[in-house]
Amino acid sequence: MHAGNQCKGVFLTDSGAKPIILALTHNEKLGDAVLRIPMYRALRLAFPTHSIVCASAEGSVWLSTLSAMRREIIDKVLLDQPLSSVSGLRALIRQLGPVEYVLDIRSSRRTIPSYLATAGLNLRYLACFPGFALRHNIPGLGEMRPPTNALRWHRMAEIVAGRLLPFETVVPIMPEAAHEAARLVPIGSPFIGLSPGPSVNKFWGKDKWLSLAAYAARGGNVPVFLIGPQEQDQREWIDRAGFQIVDATAVRDPLILPWIFHALADRAVCIVAAESGLGHWVATRSSAILTLAGPTNARLWRPITPHHWVVEAQEFGSSKTEDIPLEVAIARLDEIVRQRPRLNRDTGKAA
Repeated sequence: MHAGNQCKGVFLTDSGAKPIILALTHNEKLGDAVLRIPMYRALRLAFPTHSIVCASAEGSVWLSTLSAMRREIIDKVLLDQPLSSVSGLRALIRQLGPVEYVLDIRSSRRTIPSYLATAGLNLRYLACFPGFALRHNIPGLGEMRPPTNALRWHRMAEIVAGRLLPFETVVPIMPEAAHEAARLVPIGSPFIGLSPGPSVNKFWGKDKWLSLAAYAARGGNVPVFLIGPQEQDQREWIDRAGFQIVDATAVRDPLILPWIFHALADRAVCIVAAESGLGHWVATRSSAILTLAGPTNARLWRPITPHHWVVEAQEFGSSKTEDIPLEVAIARLDEIVRQRPRLNRDTGKAA
């Protein structure tokens, strides 16, 4: 009997069909999905005979960027689902078959319809609501939520399982991506990855990025700009300054570009990134991460790595990333280079 059935009121399912754990999301972008990896892995471990189904109100990177590892995490992904409708969600649950657990991992304000939709149904329900107070058929009176989203979602898996579970964060490198990463940046070459992110409200400013790159170069670390498909407008000014760029035009297979960034992060001295999915994605490897945080709550959205530094615009009375002083980012970068042990980039062991 799996851990979940140790709670009061065992729920029977149709014979011949796997019981279902249904996770409800809104629009699972790269950063959201990465932060939920420990939760999905914990569910897979605790409920090996269940099918994990993710229903999204919009899209999901599990069918695009992260499709290569989806089967490890999720059995089925459903897009464009009516999750804000009580009747629509009830209909979805009935259509899916033997749903035993519903976990609403969306923001608190989106969870009320699912709480109402699951009332009275023969299943267990838990929402990522303050105190984990929205629940059906799950023992307990609630508890204070952990301080980060990744820990909150993982704690939901522990609550439904009825026990503590491992918090597994490391994502293996794709072999093809590792080979391409070694071609672009030779193994043993000390470098710092720079990810400016989209040129919108979280953008630090091109002059500051170029100044930081020049500073890294003077310190003996090659600056390498990591530019995603949505940041191609940045290529011109970076290329004009003479810095190396890894983007879709530099790689042999643009489809694995995020995985190339992932492989590069495993060898980087540090990755400096604006608040973006890429910052969370590279945090699944061993590099130090320096996040330049503006409008987003950096503590709530902390990456799943212990090697994390951050500069918040709030430190300077602003919510705009562009107001972070260059000299402060340089000081934090110096701190990382000073505090991080020198590693043999071939073995990952301290020199």
